[in-house]
Amino acid sequence: MQFIEVTELAGVRSAVIRFRKPGTGLEFLLFPMIHLGEADFYQEVAAQLRRRCGLVIAEGVGEGSAGADALVASYARLDGNEQLGLVVQDIDFDTLGVPVVCPDMGGEEFEKGFRRLPLRERAVLATVVPAVTAGMRLFGTRRYLARHLATEDLLSDAEEAAADFWPGLDDLVMRRRDRLLVRALTDYHRASADRTGSFTIGVVYGAEHMRAAADALVGLGYHAADADWVTVFLLDRPDGSGPQGTRARPM
Repeated sequence: MQFIEVTELAGVRSAVIRFRKPGTGLEFLLFPMIHLGEADFYQEVAAQLRRRCGLVIAEGVGEGSAGADALVASYARLDGNEQLGLVVQDIDFDTLGVPVVCPDMGGEEFEKGFRRLPLRERAVLATVVPAVTAGMRLFGTRRYLARHLATEDLLSDAEEAAADFWPGLDDLVMRRRDRLLVRALTDYHRASADRTGSFTIGVVYGAEHMRAAADALVGLGYHAADADWVTVFLLDRPDGSGPQGTRARPM
């Protein structure tokens, strides 16, 4: 199953996937997110949430974590960069007119976990992330940014290598937060599984978290019924400037 696809013609695309289960009107609509994209992408996601969903489960670590701030800054500093022409995810969930819940980690909990990361991992983060961000601001292209964005239900070799290199960070940013998401999906399934009328729950999380979400829904008896592709960004700037490389805060 593909969550994020990268192709020469279509650029970076997100698969909005609908999960259904026979015998219930409850369905889940997964929105795999990339946190840096064209403004049109986030506007389209917001429009679909308003039109299609009765409830939204949204990603977002709470305020108050310097560690989370540093990780978010790795892409937030690219917002509005003239060379990339991309913006940071800016969906205003308060204006959707749809109830929104955020089962993610609180800022204090995340900060405690961040401070417990191995010293080696924190030291590498403190040096490598600012350097990579600065390099992207000066020389980055959309094509470069897109190189490792393709996301499927199975981990790529590069993702497995990264998880091995950052075991503490992987557990904090991915595994522990995945468990909170899965718990929320399970709770809403149990509370609404007998619903006869149609009701759709939108799940707006980073694409890598969708593996855990999809696995959990399949385990609960749901199946991927269909999907629609939404463009995150094209590999080349649409303004003719030439090849480019590629409220709770997402992470």
